Amino acid sequence: MSGSDPAALELSALAAYEADRYDDAIDLFRSARTATRDPLKTAELNNSLSVILVKQGRSAEALEVVRGTPQTFKEAGDIGRQARATGNLASALEACGELGQAEVAYREAADLFEDSGDNEERMLTLSALSQIQLRQRRPLEAVATLQAGGPVGRASGFRVRMIQFLLRLPSRLLRS
Repeated sequence: MSGSDPAALELSALAAYEADRYDDAIDLFRSARTATRDPLKTAELNNSLSVILVKQGRSAEALEVVRGTPQTFKEAGDIGRQARATGNLASALEACGELGQAEVAYREAADLFEDSGDNEERMLTLSALSQIQLRQRRPLEAVATLQAGGPVGRASGFRVRMIQFLLRLPSRLLRS
């Protein structure tokens, strides 16, 4: 592997991440980011890096790394990656304790996922948003947020369908 090939460095970073070698993954993602000249690839690498940094409890670094990426993807017209970047921004904000800003970013990410047709990611984003609302002692709003996810088809993941089932349970019990 060439020491400066961004694609090879990214593959090595992903392998390190999957092997739970997070410090190596962070170093390799940073090296790949330095080696690439493509702004979209740089933003993508920053997104991956931010996920690992949040996982490692390095939330301030994650926020610094991910902050500009949603705009980069917006300017490129890539709504799917813009949605993921906005969700990663929200996650970093949440990890930094900026719950109000995280809530705004999660809402924006959910809207972008809806616009891109990715209902499963939208539902997972709404779930993260509802967790913030619960932490802020707003349980009714948290339930309403999850219910706003709307019906999900058979192709959706088990977790999303289970969340929706649990949300319908109180109204079923009240009718009994």
